Amino acid sequence: MTTDRFVISRDKEAATHLSPGVFPAGRQSEWSAQNRTLIFSIHPLSNKTALAVGGKKTRESLANDTLTFDQDQRVHICGISTESDSRLAFINDTHAVFVALQQLMEEASANDSTASAVGIKGLVKMSVLYREAMQRQNRVLADIADPNEFIKEEADTFRAMHAVWHLLEIIYLTTNTPGLSTSIVPHFMEWLNANFPAPLAEDAHRIAGGSPTADDLARNELLWPYLKKLALRGHVSVLGNMLERLAPSQLLSASAARWARSLSQLCRKMPLSSSDETAGSFNSRWRQWNEELRGHATGIGSLLGGTGEKDGSGGGDKDKALETLFVISEVMRGDLDAIAGEGEMWQDIMGATLLYSEPTAQADRLPALVDAIIEQFEESAFTELDRALVALLNHDLAEFLVHCDHIDHWLSAHISDLMDHIS
Repeated sequence: MTTDRFVISRDKEAATHLSPGVFPAGRQSEWSAQNRTLIFSIHPLSNKTALAVGGKKTRESLANDTLTFDQDQRVHICGISTESDSRLAFINDTHAVFVALQQLMEEASANDSTASAVGIKGLVKMSVLYREAMQRQNRVLADIADPNEFIKEEADTFRAMHAVWHLLEIIYLTTNTPGLSTSIVPHFMEWLNANFPAPLAEDAHRIAGGSPTADDLARNELLWPYLKKLALRGHVSVLGNMLERLAPSQLLSASAARWARSLSQLCRKMPLSSSDETAGSFNSRWRQWNEELRGHATGIGSLLGGTGEKDGSGGGDKDKALETLFVISEVMRGDLDAIAGEGEMWQDIMGATLLYSEPTAQADRLPALVDAIIEQFEESAFTELDRALVALLNHDLAEFLVHCDHIDHWLSAHISDLMDHIS
């Protein structure tokens, strides 16, 4: 379809130009040099818009009765993208949050203030409201019976959006309180276990419930990888309980039973930092606990090396128990090779390294750590979510937003707005 003139009807007003204009990707400078933009007309009753390229002119340069002006000779009829019906409730919910956030910032600005006047707590509250909307949408999608491919892709997208948003909230809001030195480690572990598959307490009940006795538990092939996953993800209290229940098994050697009980006690003694404790006091307690773990790893390793007792009970189960206990000891004492050997995802390795090697690390430590970890993985296998998270951990916000846009346009738009208010 071609036309000599493309007319936008309105009462003696110059055509409204988009500001700063809509450009093909990568051609902003070219269009600016040519003083060009897009003009458009949207039909109110259809899902169509008519677009044409036009030169930008000021209102003063047009005669009062001008309704047309020079432009390209082709009109493009385009469909307007619409959101899926499954997103309507989500969009309504998050639009309300968006409006509330703008009002909050406008009130601060009206009082000659900035985001700091709003306070970190105010921004965290808005961020949490966004995440709650994503979680509700995830539940809606999960409840759809017999989901098609589109619904499955939507579910993946919303899980990715929540993971990205949650980590941004932790790095730039939760642990960014002025005047406080806040460790990012407990928050990172919470993020990891909330957004990626993790060993759950329900799994422990299922494994233990199907194994009424310690011997039954020792025979359960699901037990050994589960115990190592508990250690990797920092579920030390559940791990301690499982080891205590396992220790009385007659299928374990006396050595394995003894080390299981000892490791169970160490799990309960794992130091936890608090706001009332100085960093020096916590680090002292941590070093002592770590030395005990190192002693356990050395002792169990000597048995696996053939210098320990050989009592003939348990056969393969005895060896598997000792091997598992050795891996647990190595992971929990922060051995990087052991952590890398057990971690299936780079996020697993990142979390365990922070938890067991750098329990007081702050956000500025993340770039060096993540760079060293992702070197162990094939970058070609990374998803857009992986790339977005790595860019965020590296504090490369420009790259981060590019990958957010690849995940979903809604994400890049709203997370850009939140970041603008944070800064």
